[in-house]
Amino acid sequence: MSNDNFDQYMDKFESLVPELHNKWTEYKEEVFKEGLISVKDKQLIAVSCAQITGCDHCIKERTKLAKAEGATDEEIAESIYIAVRLAMGQPYAFSSIALENYDLMKAKESVFKGSFMSKNITPQIQDFHAVSGEKYKKFFAFHELVYEDGHLPKKLKKGLMGLATAILAKCPWCIRSCIRDGLQEGVTKEEIVEAINTAIVMNGSSCIGHAPATMEAAAE
Repeated sequence: MSNDNFDQYMDKFESLVPELHNKWTEYKEEVFKEGLISVKDKQLIAVSCAQITGCDHCIKERTKLAKAEGATDEEIAESIYIAVRLAMGQPYAFSSIALENYDLMKAKESVFKGSFMSKNITPQIQDFHAVSGEKYKKFFAFHELVYEDGHLPKKLKKGLMGLATAILAKCPWCIRSCIRDGLQEGVTKEEIVEAINTAIVMNGSSCIGHAPATMEAAAE
C-alpha cells in the first residue's frame, strides 16, 4: 500500500467511529507524556516494542518520533537488539517445557503437574545449556553484552525496555528476569507501570497500523 493510500484509508478508519478514536488517542497521548520515564526513552521503548509486534507503520513512526526527541542511531540500534534478545528469550525459556515433557514422558510419568507460571525452570534450562554446547556459549556472549551499559543504560535496557518487550513476547520467565534485574538497577514500580502502559499502547497500535489494509479490503 502506498503512503497516499495508507493515509487515505487511515483517515477513513478514524472518521467511522470518532468517539472510539478520540478515547484511544487520549490514552495514547497520556502514556507518551513526560513522566518518570522521559519522552525520548518512551519512544525508544516503543521502537523496541514495535519490533515485537511487527507493525511496519509503528516501526517507522516511532523511529521518527524517537529521532525527533534526540535519539541517536546507536541508541535506536541498541533498542532493536533488546527486542532481538527478548524475541529469543521466549523460545529459550520455553525450551524448559520441551525438555521437562521429554524427561517425564520418557520416564512414563504424568506431565499434568506443577504451576506453569511460577515454576522454577532452572534444571531444564541448565540441561538445555549442556546439550546445546558451543551454541549456548555464543548465545550467552550475546546475552551478556546486550544488557550491559552502552549507548543506553542497563536500567532502561533490561528493567524497562526489556520488560515491555518481554510482556509483548508473552514470556512469563523473561518478565520475571527483567523485574529481578530492574530492581537491582533501582527501577521503581511507577516506572514499571509507565513501561507497561507503553507496551499496551504499542500492542494496540499494531492493530491500528493494519486498519488501513482492512479499510481498503472493505472498499473493494
